[in-house]
Amino acid sequence: MSVIRSRRRSGGCTYGGSRRCSWSASRSVYELLLVVIVIAACGGASVSARTISFIDHGATQQSANDGGPQLLVASDNATRANLVSLYPNVPPDPGRVYLGVFAGQQRTGGYSVHVDSVERVGDRLNIRSTFGAPPSGALTIQVITSPAQLISIAPSDATGVREAVLVDQSGVEKGRATVPQSTP
Repeated sequence: MSVIRSRRRSGGCTYGGSRRCSWSASRSVYELLLVVIVIAACGGASVSARTISFIDHGATQQSANDGGPQLLVASDNATRANLVSLYPNVPPDPGRVYLGVFAGQQRTGGYSVHVDSVERVGDRLNIRSTFGAPPSGALTIQVITSPAQLISIAPSDATGVREAVLVDQSGVEKGRATVPQSTP
């Protein structure tokens, strides 16, 4: 039976408290710690979507929008006047922020737009809507239409919002609007 009298350390180790030391093990621990810190920092910076409740003020087939899909946000008297020029039935309630969603001018009837949800992501509102079209071969009224829907949200839900984005049922952006900031 042989007795080991000396305890040798590995050549690269300078810490005297351990029998063996491996730079690669220490390096792996530090790399793992760095990865965990980076992942935690990135995860903390993400902004989640929050669903905003809204009031539906109705839809029309005859808005004055003769262009394409459009989104208008009315949070003060000036922007409300602009919205009223396209959608005359805007209620006179200054305690709400109004959003006019326009499908754009169509050559026949049978088209529609319907707001499905409003989400807030950071300083942006996402207005998710379904744009409807008549089925192929359907009999439709032969008149120019301009479908629109009017909704409103509470002013507290719009505080700090910089822009609003109109998105269709496929996730395609249809319109974008700057949200006016109120000043004291």
